[in-house]
Amino acid sequence: MQIEHVRSYEDLERYLREFTNFSGDPVPYDFIGAFHLFLAILDNLANHSIDADFEPLEEDPQLLTDEQCKFLGKLARIS
Repeated sequence: MQIEHVRSYEDLERYLREFTNFSGDPVPYDFIGAFHLFLAILDNLANHSIDADFEPLEEDPQLLTDEQCKFLGKLARIS
């Protein structure tokens, strides 16, 4: 999917999950570009969230997959 086709929240989520590079080509994969998108989302969450936003996360232990938790742990080790 190309960014110009994003018209809804669902489109944006799919775009982010399928992102390979800004042009949408399957290769080469732009890890740094994807990481900057991730950082922008983290900044957004930090700037706009309130403590109550975390309650549903604590109530649903299945919200993050095991793979996502492992990857977040890997990222935490490099900071």
